[in-house]
Amino acid sequence: MKLSKTPTIIATVTVAFLLVTGAGAEIIEQILVKVNGEIFTKTDLETRQVAALRQSGQETDPSDVRLRQLLDQVTPDLMVNVVDEMLIVQRGRELGYKMADDQFKGILDSIKKDNKLESDEAFAAALKQENMTLADLRRNLEKQMIVERVRQNEVLGKIGVNEEEARRYYDSHKSEFTSSQTVTLREVFVNAAGDGKTINVGRDEDARVKADKIRERAVA
Repeated sequence: MKLSKTPTIIATVTVAFLLVTGAGAEIIEQILVKVNGEIFTKTDLETRQVAALRQSGQETDPSDVRLRQLLDQVTPDLMVNVVDEMLIVQRGRELGYKMADDQFKGILDSIKKDNKLESDEAFAAALKQENMTLADLRRNLEKQMIVERVRQNEVLGKIGVNEEEARRYYDSHKSEFTSSQTVTLREVFVNAAGDGKTINVGRDEDARVKADKIRERAVA
């Protein structure tokens, strides 16, 4: 997506907010990414890592080694998506996109209904269980709304491909839309004639030779 201005991105920044106490300085937050003045912290990353592991259906209580492997798998894509999201949201705010109070209320009502949360207390308890405040929820929902609107208006809305262009692209990229015909064999049975009671070494050997020839033809 082409933005109206050149983005300034500073990634993997080793910057930390320090809390100075009588015992000395204590790190209270670490900044991992900074995009046009907006920051993404280590706490933000950990929240997204937990959500990604839940969404992927991974085991809820993996070993330390397995957890490290899972995090190594999901974290690179998470960081790329974070930068993309921050740029898109910033573009949306430049265009004046924001969530109105009535929109937020409508979404809240839908969430309560879908999750059978019949009282404000039950809803507050559900938010607390997710370690989230109402402000956090609104901020996340607004980000989702802005991302969707920017993609719809700034990207999809400006894409136009006529039939001739589509055909020309297909003709020049046929290999991307086709694949060679294949046949998959899991098992091939060869009958060794006999009465089912006695073993005939000669017939068994003939069947084995036949099976080997069939396999050679299949591999070739």
